[in-house]
Amino acid sequence: MGQVGTGAYRAKLRGMKKMVIYRLQKFSTFAFLIMVSFSLLSGPGSSKVQAFDDASEIHHSYLNQENFLDIKSYQFHKLKEDEWFESPGGWRLAGGSMGLDLLYSHLEVRLPHALSDETTVFFRAWQEEFYEIKPFRYLVEVEWRPIEWAAFSLLGMPEYDKRKADQGASITLGKRPWNFLRFQQLFQDLFYNEKNFYDNSYYSPHPMENNLEGSFNWKNWRARFSYVLDKPFKQVFPKQSLTFTYNGKDSSAVLDYHYGHQRIAGLSWRSFDIRKRRETTQSTETASPDNREQQLLYSSADFYWLHPLSTTMHGTLGLREDHFRNYFRQLDLDYDSYDFHLWTLQLYGILRHQTATDRFWEYGLYVGDTDKVTDYLNAARTDKTRRKHEAKLRVSKEFRYLSNNSALMLTTSWNIDDFFNDFWDGGNISYQRTF
Repeated sequence: MGQVGTGAYRAKLRGMKKMVIYRLQKFSTFAFLIMVSFSLLSGPGSSKVQAFDDASEIHHSYLNQENFLDIKSYQFHKLKEDEWFESPGGWRLAGGSMGLDLLYSHLEVRLPHALSDETTVFFRAWQEEFYEIKPFRYLVEVEWRPIEWAAFSLLGMPEYDKRKADQGASITLGKRPWNFLRFQQLFQDLFYNEKNFYDNSYYSPHPMENNLEGSFNWKNWRARFSYVLDKPFKQVFPKQSLTFTYNGKDSSAVLDYHYGHQRIAGLSWRSFDIRKRRETTQSTETASPDNREQQLLYSSADFYWLHPLSTTMHGTLGLREDHFRNYFRQLDLDYDSYDFHLWTLQLYGILRHQTATDRFWEYGLYVGDTDKVTDYLNAARTDKTRRKHEAKLRVSKEFRYLSNNSALMLTTSWNIDDFFNDFWDGGNISYQRTF
């Protein structure tokens, strides 16, 4: 009996030892990731996922009368938006002409990789351009989820220039895609003042971004939101006698009611408010790009109704309003100061026709009332005002690849309001893959 008892005791010890080793291995993996993350954050790094995206120049606006009809026709279908939101990862790209010289572009990447049951590494990227040039933005995130309903993350991205090192963290309650709440804080260019050997420029204070987002799923209702706040900051360039100041906020929300399969009635909304100022005391003979102030305001509301028409046909009806404003001030020459706005109210319909298991045709009709105004502050200049109705037709062919859950869409668009004088309205290509 003594030998049997001793053997059972030793077996129990071996089991406990294995459990301790297993826990230590998991803890060491997490500790290693934490150390690597801190080395990324306090070493060379620059996170690009932020409302302030290094677009520090101040430019004029070059939007055309029909551009918000163009943008709506180029954006992903509502069914694809929902598919993207609910997928763990993927990447997608859409681009289309906004005139002879400009292109609308939208790029998103979301790549998760699980290292263990508790630890996941994410690579995220996002870029949208329709009113000015936007640098490519990306982010590496290490998430630790010790319990099912809570997660903690460290954020950062390696880069050669240590002045651009950013450092951030986030906490998430719940789990994507639904019923979660996440708060993220990112300190941008955190080591700029300490590691700047290029010149004597500095921040006072440093840029800081706060981001709150979440989603909720209750019965037939789906809701999600995002709010990004850039705290005011100032960057000083003593050699050029130049200061740059910035603050901004960006918010979006979606509310949907699902009353059946691919039957949706909902509203999406987005707005941003960006303020920039570049000011120098150095005198110039002409208006300087370093003596400008700007406020960019944008709001968009989209009401939509989706309903299947048959087993192979699906329809969408929608009403959307867009309003973009650029309050531009040339500080050393008021002759060039103005208030610009472009407003569009459009009614649209989309018919989606499945011709094979992996083939679709899409037809979109967009009709809008537009108002474009440039109101100069100097009385010597003549204001520009144009109220005009716009209409366009979109014809698209989609190729779905069921083996890897992806879709490629090729689009042509046609002027309806001025067909005989200028029938071609540009092309569009979009691709989306989820996994």
